[in-house]
Amino acid sequence: MKKILAVSGGIDSMVLLDMFYKSEPSNILVAHFNHGTRESADLDEDFVMRKCKEYGVPFESSKLLLGEGVSEEEAREKRYAFLYHVANKYQGEICTAHHLDDLLESVVINLIRGTFWRGLAPFGNSKIRRPLVDLKMNKTDILRYAGENHLCFRQDPTNYQNDYLRNRVRESLKSLEKEKKVAVLELTEKQKILREEIEKNLGNLLETIVMKNSQGEIFFRRDCFQAEESAVSSEILRSICLEANISLTRPQLLNFLEAIKNYQPGKKFNLPKDKMATITRDFVRL
Repeated sequence: MKKILAVSGGIDSMVLLDMFYKSEPSNILVAHFNHGTRESADLDEDFVMRKCKEYGVPFESSKLLLGEGVSEEEAREKRYAFLYHVANKYQGEICTAHHLDDLLESVVINLIRGTFWRGLAPFGNSKIRRPLVDLKMNKTDILRYAGENHLCFRQDPTNYQNDYLRNRVRESLKSLEKEKKVAVLELTEKQKILREEIEKNLGNLLETIVMKNSQGEIFFRRDCFQAEESAVSSEILRSICLEANISLTRPQLLNFLEAIKNYQPGKKFNLPKDKMATITRDFVRL
């Protein structure tokens, strides 16, 4: 399967590109997304394109003028939409340059945002590979590799702006003792195993309670949510919503759960992106 490398031009992704180029050069394609959020973004795109020509690696890019005020979430959503498009086009597998320090930052950010146990097991998307995490590489390892192999890369000036939560978290983690970092990473590894087991069981459960009609609408039974504890019910409902391409925040998820339990037949519940759930006596239709 072709590897779709998400390359921004920064040091992490240039290390990823160089490693794959040296190991399986004929099986990679570089995908670069230009957010259009700063003037130097076009220079980043040009840099990555020229490096791909030098390596003889196929290159795909996309540019959107999202503007300087775009949120991290929207920028990420647009970027991954492009990566999924490229992966589908070439029947490939997305590979990002996330490393262990990114994993640690994501855990802290998730806990700040209140994602509870799932926040301790980020990077759980099975459709995306993170080779540098698999190799247990951290930022120090990446800097060493880039220096030893004389790699050129681009610096994103927004990495040093305190406007972004990730940058603030990254700065605060610099003072965290190495032993504590190791302990958190070990915990994420255990949570990853637990998450995989939970999602496997959820998949089996969904087969018994979720149905689709000829129009592609999703139906599921209300009675499954009456007796279950809130933690279990919310996990089941979250999986159903994701099946319908509906992503909910935790407050939205809990509100939807209350509606399923208590709404009278015939009432509707508003969901994000102009979607709606219709609640009948026995079923909920998305």
